[in-house]
Amino acid sequence: MARGGAVIVVGLGAMGGSVAKAVTRRFPAVRVQGVDPSPGAAAAASREGVEIVGGLEQRRLAGSVVVYAAPLDDIVSLVESEAALWSRAMLATDVASLKAPVVSAAARARGGPFVGAHPMCGSESSGYGAARADLFEGATVWLCPAGGTAAKADRAADALRRAEAFWRALGGRPRVVDPARHDREMSRASHLPQLAAWALAGVLADDGTARRRLGPGGRDMTRLAASGPDAWLPLLRSAAAEDGDALAQLERALADARRALEAGDDAALREIIRKAQRWAASES
Repeated sequence: MARGGAVIVVGLGAMGGSVAKAVTRRFPAVRVQGVDPSPGAAAAASREGVEIVGGLEQRRLAGSVVVYAAPLDDIVSLVESEAALWSRAMLATDVASLKAPVVSAAARARGGPFVGAHPMCGSESSGYGAARADLFEGATVWLCPAGGTAAKADRAADALRRAEAFWRALGGRPRVVDPARHDREMSRASHLPQLAAWALAGVLADDGTARRRLGPGGRDMTRLAASGPDAWLPLLRSAAAEDGDALAQLERALADARRALEAGDDAALREIIRKAQRWAASES
């Protein structure tokens, strides 16, 4: 963050609000500006020192960092339509949990270097009230630079270094990854647990089992069920094919467990359990 620049956060939900709070805590001299159509989020952020602005227009972007933190569809649209604006910033990045749609939008827009980011942190809660200044501490932050021409290679390398420095300054651990590989891994590492939690909660709801009757394991398994549809539907729509494949794998695994139970096949159940134990004990 250059002298006189600001951090401009577009979207003051849990992730964007956490960016604003982290910058405010770690760099109190840096101006933090926020863009959000929600009066409630804007008011809450304003009370904590965020300067609410209408958009990037007429902002001083030279030396500033722009962080897009809206839902995926909105980020894709804004990255493409506002390329002439964010290209003037020292760094333009985002926090969407799928990267291929975002970096593709930046490449189509042919703006300046853009570095997509996905901090691997968050919770089932949403909105500015769920934001935390320490959210990014120790979290892996996947970085996906948008492709460009050879003539832009030096600028792209500079942008990546700035992105690494920015996320490291907020406590994150940046790592570079290919967007397509990242998105496939997220369908298993993020989307599948979320879909499984919704399905399990649905079964318990149909059965009349209240959450308060669950033990610690059941509460852990259903914690994600509290996540709402607004942020998730664009992600699921974009990753429908990969998520469908992941669900099919889970369906096959559940069918194997059901058949073993029905057959009284202790050996098969033991292997299912031991395979899961080996995975749980693995660090790789």
